[in-house]
Amino acid sequence: MYVIKNGTVHVGNGTVLAACDILIEGKVIKQIGKGLHVEGADIIDASGCDVFPGFIDPVSSVGAMGMPSRHLDNDECSDPVTPEMNLKYSIDPDEVNAQEFYKSGITTVGLAPTNNNLMGGQIAVCKTAPQKMGQRLVKEHAGLKCSVTNSVKATYGTANRVPMTKMGVFFLLQETLREARSTEAEKRTERQNVICSVFDEQSMPVFAAASTKNEIDGLLHMMKDEKVQINLVDGFCFADSLKEMLEQNVGLVLGNVNNMSQIAKNGMDLTKLNALVKNGNRVAFTNSCGGHSEGREVFLWSAIEAYRAGVAAEEVVKMMTLHPAEMLGIADRVGTLEEGKDADISIFTGHPVTTYAAKVVHSMINGEVLF
Repeated sequence: MYVIKNGTVHVGNGTVLAACDILIEGKVIKQIGKGLHVEGADIIDASGCDVFPGFIDPVSSVGAMGMPSRHLDNDECSDPVTPEMNLKYSIDPDEVNAQEFYKSGITTVGLAPTNNNLMGGQIAVCKTAPQKMGQRLVKEHAGLKCSVTNSVKATYGTANRVPMTKMGVFFLLQETLREARSTEAEKRTERQNVICSVFDEQSMPVFAAASTKNEIDGLLHMMKDEKVQINLVDGFCFADSLKEMLEQNVGLVLGNVNNMSQIAKNGMDLTKLNALVKNGNRVAFTNSCGGHSEGREVFLWSAIEAYRAGVAAEEVVKMMTLHPAEMLGIADRVGTLEEGKDADISIFTGHPVTTYAAKVVHSMINGEVLF
């Protein structure tokens, strides 16, 4: 049992509580308020510090790549359409542990396939703590990872098969949906069952990698009449397709904007994030770019870039906590500091969105202090 005392508590939904305490009992938050005192509880003094919900990276590759091997375990490139694949079976606990994500405040990751398949498989969500997988796995079937990027062409073009071109990418996407829907339910393959479940029954959202204006526009045009929630991944040219994103309420998982100078390369206008905020579109960050992840610190760097572009600090915090939790369908457990939710908490020396100098001094996952 722990009591975090006298911290500036950032709930994750825009609310900030000054000089507030948090009581943790077991794996969950028991109570939030001022002047909490529980006999026998361990005290964590957060005076002068900022307290946040654990940050969430919704489409990370690190933790499912199988780094020591020659073949990436999240890259089933035997066929461009593999929506039935479940990334849960590629989670490498040691790989997740080695990254020590929690030292940058990241306590939950959505592990996702690469960008090499048109439909690559289903995202699995786990905690970053070095705990048993039964404790760490938050949710499987959390989202269907898709891609319309050049990575798909590069993967299958060398095999002289569709999709070798951009028109092949979009044709195959359209034809895959048409074929699944036109097949009688009792005759559908497992692959087709998943496709119909996602696109017709909205059993899980779609996380679709699209970087350029051409890719984003093509995807949004094709998905215009679909009811499933679409979240762009990478989305470096989102501002060029802003009107359509606002109309269709598309989510955005912004890739590592500092990777190879993506801001300058794509002429990114991050001030346009405010239009998404005002419209109610969900925005999140990932340490990935092009389907491959980098160090944990780039997650914070992207958040700081959004703040520097004029997005309010607590709106950025939502993008690191509440929004990705909602995207993945896990907001009942994580994403905000509320009574009854998982005790995933990061304590910083300052506000990590407003200053690079802020450091993690305590990190807690499932009520266990890790750092």
